[in-house]
Amino acid sequence: MAAFFQFREDGIEETFNFTFAGEPGVFDSIGDGGSYSAYLFDSDGNIAGTKDASFILNQQLENGDLLASVKETINLPEDQIFTQGTINATATEQLIPQSIPIVGGTSLYSGAFGIETVRQLELGVLDVFDTTLAFVA
Repeated sequence: MAAFFQFREDGIEETFNFTFAGEPGVFDSIGDGGSYSAYLFDSDGNIAGTKDASFILNQQLENGDLLASVKETINLPEDQIFTQGTINATATEQLIPQSIPIVGGTSLYSGAFGIETVRQLELGVLDVFDTTLAFVA
């Protein structure tokens, strides 16, 4: 991996938009999902960009874990980076890091590929993550 960015991601609560296929307020059913925006903070605590994300729970494994399809646009001052993939939502809530493929971007990041790694920072706090972007040279 050649280029590397690291952020603390913090969801902007007024942007949260959730849908529930099952019990309202509980993410435990196939079809539950949502979208939100988040601030991306650099190591000095300054806003370095934003992220727009959407997800939908789309599969349940035999062990009960739920998988989610995720699509994100990471908005940086220079341009945008796009990610798309599947994460284990159950493992995410257990603070286990998840990887999402970087699938391109605009201008400076056009043709960018690599991996975004996200790790939820606190149990029960679903909108604060450590986020790392690593690009293939």
